[in-house]
Amino acid sequence: MKDIFIDTNIAKNFQNPLDPEYKKLLSWLLREGIWVVSQKLLVEYGRTNQNIAVLTNKLLIDGRLRIIPSTEHKQFTFTKREEKDLCCNNEDRWHLRTVLLSHRKIAIAIDENFRKDINGFRKIDGVQPQAVARPEQIDYENYSVF
Repeated sequence: MKDIFIDTNIAKNFQNPLDPEYKKLLSWLLREGIWVVSQKLLVEYGRTNQNIAVLTNKLLIDGRLRIIPSTEHKQFTFTKREEKDLCCNNEDRWHLRTVLLSHRKIAIAIDENFRKDINGFRKIDGVQPQAVARPEQIDYENYSVF
């Protein structure tokens, strides 16, 4: 499963992607990628621009929009130590769970604290979560968890 979490601050670049790396990411997503989201994230995307709504609708129709249910988010709890060590804000902790509940546990996000929390998190199901700031910093096309 070639899934990936793309934060709102990255997805907004899909509106008029001039950067070749964002064009490449968007092309891959349209072709074969699976976009991991939560209902809360879909609402955030909807506030950014119409192109994202069109993209998410296309991926939903194609069966390549993976919406992690709220029930799974609520079942995933952090230990007291993990909670204490988290740097990201409370709103981003929901998104952190989205990444941690995804198959490949990879994310592209600008927020440094969010990336730090993902990269410093324990392995889950044998997979080390990983987050980068730009698409070219991870081989999302061929990334394999095993």
